Parts: sequence; structure tokens; C-alpha cells
Amino acid sequence: MLIKMKKITLTLMILFMTVVGYAQTATQLLDQSATALKAAGNVKIGFTFDAGGGSSTGYIKLQRQKFVINMGGTITWFDGKTMWTYVKANDEVNVTTPTPEAVAKMNPYAFLSFYKKGYTAQMGKSTAKEHEVVLTGKNGSPFKKVVVRINKSTKYPSVITMTSSKDAVTTIRCNSFLKNQKYKDSTFQFNKKNYPNVEVVDLR
Repeated sequence: MLIKMKKITLTLMILFMTVVGYAQTATQLLDQSATALKAAGNVKIGFTFDAGGGSSTGYIKLQRQKFVINMGGTITWFDGKTMWTYVKANDEVNVTTPTPEAVAKMNPYAFLSFYKKGYTAQMGKSTAKEHEVVLTGKNGSPFKKVVVRINKSTKYPSVITMTSSKDAVTTIRCNSFLKNQKYKDSTFQFNKKNYPNVEVVDLR
């Protein structure tokens, strides 16, 4: 009986160590992806955005914590402190000072800087070309679940699927990746001269 109990205990220990090993591997993959993106410098990423049964294309320009996202009908600028959101249909720009959680919801790559605090990472179903990491949100996390597919060769995220607390699913597919881009500070700020007729609504 004692020998049997020892075998069960040993089996449970091996299973526990295996699970921990997978979690560490998932975290390491995200670390590698974050490092690869940082090494790429300023980048411009072209993507396809699927949400709510609709699909659109756009791009995001990144410079550390700054970004601009252009989706045609909507453009968002963030200079690290202030966010401007232009909605073409309303001919209106909303100005806010967003929380880190709000920034995370806007910038799909923001998880690469806060996933260690807000999520539990584990390996998903990988393929010959991509790793899959599944992030499960903790209490207060911007998303309930985030699934990241990472290119094994480049280490860059190729597909990001985010599930909100209300089970709304958003999928972003990377179509192009340009690194070492040169941007001015003004790239990440709304310029009223370029939109002379829009209404600016300051919500700060």
C-alpha cells in the first residue's frame, strides 16, 4: 500500500512539474516575442481585423509605448499620455487620458508588456510554423482570454484572438511587418490642421 501511495505521489509530482514546465515555456515564448519586437525598433504592422461578424484592414505604427492605429473609418493616436480617437462617420475627435487597461484594449500588442501581471500563460496547440500561447485573464484583466500565435522563425505574433468579459471575440491577423521605421513625435498626435472641420470633444 505504501509503495502504491509513493507511486501515485510520484506521478502527481511529475504531472505538476510538467504543467509548470509548460507554463514556463509559454511565458518564455512571450518574453522572446517581446524581445524580438523591441529589437525591431519602430515598426509598422499591416493587419486584418475581424470582429462582430465584420472584417476590415488597417495598420498600426509602434514606437515603444506610443502608437497610431488606422482602420480607415477610425484613427487612434496615442503619444504615451493622451489619446485622440477620430471617427470619420461622426467627423469627431474624442480626446482622453486613458488608463493602462484602456490602452491595452486599443493596442493589441500591449499584452507583451503586462501579461505577466494580468494573465496566466500556458501552451496551446502549436503547428509546424507557429507556437500557440493561451493567456487566461485574472480578475480585472482587460480580456478574459487572449490566444497568441507566434511565428517560430521571426518570433513575431502572427495572429491574436481576444475574448472580452462579455464573450465578444476579436481576431487580428498580421499581413505585413516593417521594422526600423523612422517616426516623428507628431506621428502619434492628432493634428487639427489635417482635419480642419472636425469637432474636437475633450473628455479629460
